Amino acid sequence: MKEARKIEAAFEIIRIVASLAIAYVVALLVLYFVSDEPVKVIQQFVLGPFSSPRRIGSILNLAIPFTMCGLGMCFVYSVGKLNMLGDGIFMFSGCIVTFLGIRLGTLGLPSPVLWVILLLIGGLVGAACMYLPAWLDVKLGASVIVVSIMANTILSELSQYILQFQMRDPSTSYLASYPLDPSVSMPKFFTSSLKIQSGILVAIAFLILSVVLLHKTTLGYKMRMVGANAKMARAAGMSVASTIIIAQLLGGFLAGMGGAMEILSNYTRFQWTDTTGHGFDGLMVAVLAKKDPKYVPLTALLLAYIRIGSDVVNSSSSIPNEFVSVIQCIIILLVAAEMFLTKQRNKLICKAAEANLKQEAQSAA
Repeated sequence: MKEARKIEAAFEIIRIVASLAIAYVVALLVLYFVSDEPVKVIQQFVLGPFSSPRRIGSILNLAIPFTMCGLGMCFVYSVGKLNMLGDGIFMFSGCIVTFLGIRLGTLGLPSPVLWVILLLIGGLVGAACMYLPAWLDVKLGASVIVVSIMANTILSELSQYILQFQMRDPSTSYLASYPLDPSVSMPKFFTSSLKIQSGILVAIAFLILSVVLLHKTTLGYKMRMVGANAKMARAAGMSVASTIIIAQLLGGFLAGMGGAMEILSNYTRFQWTDTTGHGFDGLMVAVLAKKDPKYVPLTALLLAYIRIGSDVVNSSSSIPNEFVSVIQCIIILLVAAEMFLTKQRNKLICKAAEANLKQEAQSAA
């Protein structure tokens, strides 16, 4: 039994690595066939993200919201649900935090106090938004996927309404809010060429909390039990409905805090006129991490590396950024495909079982 579990765990890692390798090879082939200078473009895609401190900093900064949204999706995914509202939450939380930050910045409060208040508000906005689709799912049996996708549109339109009619700066030539007070903006670390947003400390803190909560607490055990077998969890006396709702509230809280952190760290105004895609990126990060928070930073960094490589290629050639979507789709398809490499895994498990039986037979003799 232990041998079989070891083989299954090893093959999960192999499946993910193989999926990434196949997707990466496909990306290189696409670049090779559509580019006039394939060798140069491939070199830029592979090595470009590490060619300067600024680009390395961009990878780390991009991985921070991926990590927050990925951690949130780990909780949602742990109870077997695919609530897709993270994308709308990320945008709406950023909008609300900007709306309040413009006003709170004039009160003269210390910057750390303002950061804590606004980040918590962003998280609570995310949790509040996540509650409705979660409640409709467990109480009325509504499809959480359908409801959350529709709710994404609602949150996006509501954010645009608030931007257009409640905080638009008429002095700008583009659609943007009034500027945030400098006391509200979160600082960056290191040199002028390698700027890392201070939100990385928040992301590390919530990474540790997420690992502990999901793997070291009773609530985390309930979540994993519900995700593995809801009927058995209910038979064991667990409150399945409340566990599912709590998991999704935690997911919304982290996605909302991620949106707040992105605005406070990288923007001086709110200027998003559509969802940013971070919620769906968080889903991909969680899928690659197999809903285990401790692997989220690695998968977030990997996705950020691919994105920055795509930007480098896009800025120096005619290759569009959309080809990254092809890579992501291939990765998700292969990782989500339960039958991918299953035959090879089962063969190894059978061989291990046969070897154990022979050993037991020899010992008995």
